[in-house]
Amino acid sequence: MTVPLSRTLAGLLALGLCFMAATRPAMAQDTKTEVKPKTLTEDQRIVHFLNRFTLGATPELCAEVKEKGMKAWLQEQFKGAREEPKALTSALAELGSLELSSDDIVEKYVEPKNKDATEKEKREARKLENVPQRELLDAIMLRAVLSNNQLREVSADFFRNHFAVSLDKGPVKWMAVDYEREAIRKHALGNFPDMLSATAHHPAMLFFLDNTLSSRPATPAEIAAIEKRAKGKSEKIIEELRQRGLNENYARELMELHTLGVDNYYKQEDVIEVAKCLTGWTIAPRFAAKPLAFWFRRDAHCSGDKVVLGQTIKEDAASPQNEGEEVLKLLSAHPGTAQFLARKLCVWLVNDDPSEAMIKRIAAVFSAKKGDLPSVFMAIFEDPEFFAIENFQAKYKRPFEFVVSALRATGATVSDPWELHRALTNMAEPIYRCDNPTGFYDFAEAWNDPGAMSLRWKAALDLANGKVRGITLPASLYADLDAAKPETWKAALARKILCVPLSEHTSRALDEVVAARVKANPKLKIKDLAPELVAGLLGSPEFQKQ
Repeated sequence: MTVPLSRTLAGLLALGLCFMAATRPAMAQDTKTEVKPKTLTEDQRIVHFLNRFTLGATPELCAEVKEKGMKAWLQEQFKGAREEPKALTSALAELGSLELSSDDIVEKYVEPKNKDATEKEKREARKLENVPQRELLDAIMLRAVLSNNQLREVSADFFRNHFAVSLDKGPVKWMAVDYEREAIRKHALGNFPDMLSATAHHPAMLFFLDNTLSSRPATPAEIAAIEKRAKGKSEKIIEELRQRGLNENYARELMELHTLGVDNYYKQEDVIEVAKCLTGWTIAPRFAAKPLAFWFRRDAHCSGDKVVLGQTIKEDAASPQNEGEEVLKLLSAHPGTAQFLARKLCVWLVNDDPSEAMIKRIAAVFSAKKGDLPSVFMAIFEDPEFFAIENFQAKYKRPFEFVVSALRATGATVSDPWELHRALTNMAEPIYRCDNPTGFYDFAEAWNDPGAMSLRWKAALDLANGKVRGITLPASLYADLDAAKPETWKAALARKILCVPLSEHTSRALDEVVAARVKANPKLKIKDLAPELVAGLLGSPEFQKQ
């Protein structure tokens, strides 16, 4: 007997909501009588380590790390040079825009507007324009799921959010391929000052945060000269010239989001002064030698000395772009930047509310090593609080982490990732589409409400039922289970999917599902129940938490 999908989904959603109590530590069951161990076992340490420094622990990876040792494995990851699986290299080779410059992408994929084009031709042109952004998103997903260099993917995931830009803002959709490659991935295992500089010089960031609109105000003499030449025929140009001036958006976010943190160390006067230093930092026009690349416009730059965070940035009349470069150096080396980045990385890799003592230690390493990211990652790993038992499964997976880890845990084959992007959109975390420059939030409260959980359950059930186009679960996931008794199916699948034991709460809930289905059909086969069990395991607190 086959149970209709709608009934199955309803039952699983109800089961998922029952799990919600266990996914929230403050609402855990029987906490008064539970006796918790004081330290993690070696297996738990490995799982905790992998859930922080990869995008999803798997039993196979746990075994590998157990053999190599965590520190040796992490040091190997710092090199980012492990050979990638053929499935990944072959899939990436099919994505023709990944190595192109922004100008080459426009040249190849953005056709000139043709006012006489038919509707079909217009649709084809729009489809062609969207190829680079689709290939970018596919590459990010494929690497996250399949790459053997998982630390690079974790770091890129973090900094993609830290230095957020959105594909939905104008030409960013054509610049983002180069941005991901040259600003994020290139420096993900390098150092923070280089990444900060790469993002500050990148057209995607300059356009997204409106620095392309920022320039010195027009002088009265310039306005008068334009008016005289225009003779009243170019009112729009004159009005635009009158309105020309500083745009503080990027200067503010550079300090608030990228370096010092909200209201840390700087004042509004500093925002204005940084904006002045960065006037002229813009995008080369199409007629330039290197179009759609970084371009410094001397005529748009504010002259004079500027004072930033109490330090004078002397006017550099010979090379005024250097004033902006000095700001980046000042912010990179500032202790507030070390504190802010240390806090964010500890939240990302340890706990939603890391201790101030740990943050202070990591900040000290960040400063001493001048933002060298491998040194910071190693400091977090070696910190005395990293393996504290209260940090074990203390994080709640973001949608991206959930989708990627579900594919990794089940050993899924990904031939077309596009439906995964739809799922992430439904779960409110589409890659490179956070309109807020803060990036997506990385704490449990943002993601673990019942509505969000129901979307995860639907995604898990669709995956298990083979309803996600381009994604296939391996037959090995269910190998030998038909010959086993139904009451053993849950445990057998749990060993293949989870890296931690099932809690009594989860085990009992899944046992009830099996018992009800067997009662209705004593001849039940594993293929009839497998999707529910797989979805149940992926929706369990043991999998949702990391």
